[in-house]
Amino acid sequence: MSLSISDKTVVHHIIEHCYSHGIRHVIISPGSRNAPLIISFPGSQKFTCLTIVDERSAAYFALGLARQTNRPVALICTSGTAALNYTPAISEAYYQQIPLIAITADRPPEYVDQADGQTIRQKGIFRNFVRYECQMPVGDLSAGDRWLMDRNLNEAFKNALGPVKGPAHINVPFREPLYETTDVEDLPQPSIVPVTQTLGVNEALLDDMHQELSQCQKVMLLVGAATPNNDLQKLVEEMTTKGVVVVTESLSNVPIHGTFGNTDRLLEGFDSDDPAFKPDLLITLDYPVLSKKLKQRLRKHSPRAHWHFSNQDILIDTYQSMTRQIPGNAIETLSQLVDRTESFPSGYTIIYSEAEQNMREKHQEYLKDLTWCDLKVFEQISRKMPGHQQVHLSNSTPVRYGQLFDWDETCTFFSNRGTSGIDGCVSTAAGAAYGGVQPVTLITGDLGFMYDTNGLWHQYLPSSFRIIVINNGGGGIFRFIPGPSKTQELEPFFEARGNHQCRGIAETFGLQYYAAGNSEELDKILDHFWNEKGEPALLEIFTPGQENGEILRSYFSHLRGR
Repeated sequence: MSLSISDKTVVHHIIEHCYSHGIRHVIISPGSRNAPLIISFPGSQKFTCLTIVDERSAAYFALGLARQTNRPVALICTSGTAALNYTPAISEAYYQQIPLIAITADRPPEYVDQADGQTIRQKGIFRNFVRYECQMPVGDLSAGDRWLMDRNLNEAFKNALGPVKGPAHINVPFREPLYETTDVEDLPQPSIVPVTQTLGVNEALLDDMHQELSQCQKVMLLVGAATPNNDLQKLVEEMTTKGVVVVTESLSNVPIHGTFGNTDRLLEGFDSDDPAFKPDLLITLDYPVLSKKLKQRLRKHSPRAHWHFSNQDILIDTYQSMTRQIPGNAIETLSQLVDRTESFPSGYTIIYSEAEQNMREKHQEYLKDLTWCDLKVFEQISRKMPGHQQVHLSNSTPVRYGQLFDWDETCTFFSNRGTSGIDGCVSTAAGAAYGGVQPVTLITGDLGFMYDTNGLWHQYLPSSFRIIVINNGGGGIFRFIPGPSKTQELEPFFEARGNHQCRGIAETFGLQYYAAGNSEELDKILDHFWNEKGEPALLEIFTPGQENGEILRSYFSHLRGR
């Protein structure tokens, strides 16, 4: 069948490489310089092409979609600042190891720095946050140009989809005319067939690790933010049965009985100088850990040995105690190691179980007489949240409050913890909602929501999508963390306090709107919030911003018994 696509040969090669390397979704932002790409990707009939105007939102949407589908997603934009707007999501994808392919149209090289419109030094703009970058040739292509182009495109996908996944940048200069098309029967085939690399287990290393492990009495596995993974869950179950203390977070998505979650709550069960907390061996995976308290505690009470599983070239010594950085398939290696290992003494697990039970009782005791505040809101939401939801927690306080509570075990949890910024939370959740089968609920603060309202500026929100905005009038975390709350600049500069509300935003983007200002109102709304049919919905919850920080400090003092 004949296809009408751009007459630019470079576009033909880009399309075929994208498809052969697994891309099925393409997020396009409007423009003129990227016209050859806009014409050709839909015209090829190989991809599902979506239009999102705001490039920053488009990139975060693609991040949520790529994480949900476990496939690379392509981004297409015009030249100039449009490309720069991809930067926040590209950096987040880099640290989350998510393969986004940014295809940025550009002006011809001879016009750079010549005061031409929409022209910047675009080559290499994402250099610090991509696994690979390349610039395509422009104009009529020789055989050598096509050979080099295919090599560069193969390199881009090899690095984006390799053992350490991540974004890649393909910069494509175009000369005018931009809108000419041609009919083609077949597109060129990539010159290099992609091969999935299998990282096996090193037997000699396994023997060495087993010998070291056999000398340990107290072993801790720390699991950070991970997508749901059956192999990881099976490994965790095996390790808990052998007496390993497995510390998880809600973002770990490991609902295995015998693990120890609610990390910040759990840690209050140990005195800051209690040596019982300290493991002989700490095992970590290449997943980001949320809890700052846990990082500080492990740095203070350094384990005798620390194994970190990572395929990255850099050494990642988060806890300042690493003795091995181990490449390869972490889950397969640890599974084989556990199979060879006898059970560890139960004392270490018992200590954690007692601390967990003690903190759960104190947590419930504090909540009994809790007045209206952010903490109370999370208690109600966690209790009412239906099963099988995919819950997205925005950065700052929501993701931290979420860690303090127990949720339905069938729910999964996500947050942009690669760079931990508040930008992009709406767009990322929207991308996940579009690409997945689970209904998605985003829980965010008012600043995080306002920052990314353009995440609603498209036609791809499923009717099951839910947003809960906790509006405490500003950046509530600054009333809790040490320092800002004691400054005169707290309200105007740290909190950025305002009187903004979300009703008008919901109306603009066609969302059902609900509001609650106390516990009784919230309970009534939550009883039917997830059951309403028709349009996606937004619930705005108003809480007293000035009291929240003091209540949270009081909560942790209660856990500590002070």
